[in-house]
Amino acid sequence: MFRRQAPNPLSPQVACVIGAGISGSSSARALAELGWQITVIDSGHFGASSLPLGLISPHTSKDDGALSQLSRIGMERMHVAMRTYLIEGLDWSLSGVMTYPRTGPVSDADTTWHSHAAWIKPASLTRALLEHPNIQVVRDKVVDALHLESNTNSWQVMSSGISLAHAEHVVLAAGPGCTDLCSGVMRQYANVATPPFDAIRGQVSWGLMAQTPNALLPPNPINGRGSFVPHVPTPEGEAWFLGSTYDRFHPHVGVTEEDHAFNLSRLAELFPDTAKALEPVFSNDVRGWVGVRCTLHDRLPLVGSVADAPAGLWINSAMGSRGLTLGLLCSEILVAQMTKKALPVDPALVHAISSHRFVEKARAKMLRK
Repeated sequence: MFRRQAPNPLSPQVACVIGAGISGSSSARALAELGWQITVIDSGHFGASSLPLGLISPHTSKDDGALSQLSRIGMERMHVAMRTYLIEGLDWSLSGVMTYPRTGPVSDADTTWHSHAAWIKPASLTRALLEHPNIQVVRDKVVDALHLESNTNSWQVMSSGISLAHAEHVVLAAGPGCTDLCSGVMRQYANVATPPFDAIRGQVSWGLMAQTPNALLPPNPINGRGSFVPHVPTPEGEAWFLGSTYDRFHPHVGVTEEDHAFNLSRLAELFPDTAKALEPVFSNDVRGWVGVRCTLHDRLPLVGSVADAPAGLWINSAMGSRGLTLGLLCSEILVAQMTKKALPVDPALVHAISSHRFVEKARAKMLRK
């Protein structure tokens, strides 16, 4: 995906990417490899890509819908990136994942082993992707306005009245932060509709293996009712990670004891002995992390030009819980659209994640009335 290519001198070569998570950093890297000059602006707020550990695992469905197809291709892209930029065993591991049903009783017939699934430390990948001479990173700045200059057809990217960047193209990859930015553009250009984003808070619980040396743990990572990943190397020693929650109602709340208890209770449904062995850690010094995912009700990403916005405004967001699996592929799709290159997947899949799909549905509904 990120192999070096000769720049296209006919393409506009200045872009600003808002958000330095997986979607933003991989979009920036793909454009930088084509010779574009990129400014990446990140708020420093704790988005989903800053989680200490995540899983890449395929989505499966009976109808093998768009999300399932995209997740398989996306895993291929992530495997290439992990092997290219990260240290196996430290930053990632081809651990495999045993997937369980999300609800109801559990039997061996209900489980699925995904041998190509892996755990990964996302922050290690985003840092590596942003290490490119064509990428400048501006951190701890909140973009609160976008203004299109009519005389130059380029965008001013603003924070508290100060211009942070000036570019012909802007990529919105700020997760839930895309809502306010789209709303701001909508106020300037009446025909621009804000996508129906949801902000979903997630809490991870974790601790050191040394705290429970005799605990009976699953031999491999598990997924389905949250995830549990043991034997992850950290600077303090091997650790386990459990979670995360899926909270639609409290996106701005920090780490809570209630969510720690919820994570432990879900583990107990699958591995009661493991959960019991970890109880002393949860009673005393369990650690936690909270981030906010961005999602849409159809569970598909939002990728492409922003519907009805002026030219040069793009979006790569709404990965939900699948950002690590889908993010790199969606960036590849976006950059192909921005540079008018061949699409890397079937056009039907591109249409399924189009940033225009909600506008198209609304217009079709109006015509039927």
